[in-house]
Amino acid sequence: MTSRRHILLLPLQSPLAMALPLLGAAAVTRAQSAPKAAGAAPALAGITSRGQRISLEALRGSVVLVFAWSASCPVCLDKLPELRRNLDGWMGKPFVILALNQDRSADDMRNYERVFDLAAPMRKQFMHLWRGSNEHRDNFGELPKNAPTTLIFDKQGALAKSVRGRVPAELWDDVAELVLG
Repeated sequence: MTSRRHILLLPLQSPLAMALPLLGAAAVTRAQSAPKAAGAAPALAGITSRGQRISLEALRGSVVLVFAWSASCPVCLDKLPELRRNLDGWMGKPFVILALNQDRSADDMRNYERVFDLAAPMRKQFMHLWRGSNEHRDNFGELPKNAPTTLIFDKQGALAKSVRGRVPAELWDDVAELVLG
């Protein structure tokens, strides 16, 4: 049985455009290797959109998936529901997803969150950080805004895997090895 997806062309900042992934709209891109975090040790710290202070250092002992995204990136928006499903599946395990938003304005991220808050229970939501915040620090270097970048850190905080573009299905096998191993 084949399914068809209809793609709507809407202004990307509109709430409906941000909800497209919830409705099944999709875009396709190839996964490529992402740049490794610059410097001796990966670093990330900031305040989530819900006001919680967070850092990679504080999350040691958990596998951390950092998903760099933008509301203007259709592939990014398409992957967010998949990330939420996987987060739900790993509930109670040492696994955390941090969504690192790269939009020019924090309002773009908040608009997406408001739309999603209507559609998903709170337990299926992960932490959002806005990279443009004065409180935000990382040493990941330049990340593309037109394609997602996924960084996976092991329980010791070391960068274990990085992918630029669509998250391939086999990446979840790597996550499983890190979480369960």
